[in-house]
Amino acid sequence: MKKIAGLLLILVLSIGILGGCTNTKNTEKTGQAIDKSKIKSNGNEKINIKVVSPEGAPTLSMIKMFKEKPVIGENVEIDYENIKSPDVLSSKLMANEADIAIVPTNLAATIYNKGLPYRLVASNVWGSLYLSSVEDIKTFDDLKGKEIYTMGRGLTPDIVFRYLLEQNGIDPEKDVSLKYLTGGTELASSLIAGESKTSLIPEPVLSKVLMKKKDIKVVLDIQEEWSKATKMENGYPQASLIIKSDIIENHPEVVEAFLKEFKSSINWANENPTQAGNYSEELETELNAKVVESGIERTNIKYVDALNAKESIKAYFNILMDYSPDLLGGKLPDEEFYYTK
Repeated sequence: MKKIAGLLLILVLSIGILGGCTNTKNTEKTGQAIDKSKIKSNGNEKINIKVVSPEGAPTLSMIKMFKEKPVIGENVEIDYENIKSPDVLSSKLMANEADIAIVPTNLAATIYNKGLPYRLVASNVWGSLYLSSVEDIKTFDDLKGKEIYTMGRGLTPDIVFRYLLEQNGIDPEKDVSLKYLTGGTELASSLIAGESKTSLIPEPVLSKVLMKKKDIKVVLDIQEEWSKATKMENGYPQASLIIKSDIIENHPEVVEAFLKEFKSSINWANENPTQAGNYSEELETELNAKVVESGIERTNIKYVDALNAKESIKAYFNILMDYSPDLLGGKLPDEEFYYTK
């Protein structure tokens, strides 16, 4: 019982961090065309699929699918749900009620290691953390002696930032003073009110800050710094798409068609930020059109399948293991975790 409660707490906190971190038809045609009319379940049985995603960048990566509800195949019915509460999303995952979900990548490993039947299929959010300040900061050396507001003590944003500080010769315990707030919204309010001068803030909250207070600047792109430190190309794999194993095994054509639409949705959002913002408002995702249009580039949504993302994910997991194995369920996931068709 204690283990389940502990896992649920980690799920809630990590999803909360990710969420704080919510007619044009320009669908990109990539790869071989899939004839969706030929995608059928065994016999004429209807396939019902529940897709869930937390607020923020995860839902933004799928916003076109949420709005337009593309046809995946004959007898395939998909229900999309944008979930505002980390508790609700955690409960759905623990109860196996979600067939497809976007979750923090470390949480994908955690629930896999705890025996829940999900596999990582692709990574789609490659970091949305930025150090923002009213002070003159150009390098990590300039942070010495500074008070830095951040969030999620002991969780992934904290570990990513601490790792980068150490890689750049900064002792997080001695050279800077880290002040922890509950999440992106509180960090934004503190910075706008002048109560803090330097904060680690995620998109899409960051865009709200930059629009409200013009003297705040982005001083360090955490994703760029991560790539420099780890020699990984894309930034860090913050969020990923997971799919239930039985769907992968029993309905591979449905999975293929869904992933094609998902990749197209991400490409479309990046190329059509204004329309993506309009969709976000229409779907009442708590991200208004201006925020989406302003911040989508910094949100770093990009489709990378598990095969090509695996090296970056493993590098990320190895660093998390050094700091806090509990964030991965106590161990690195085995190769079956990655769906690498």
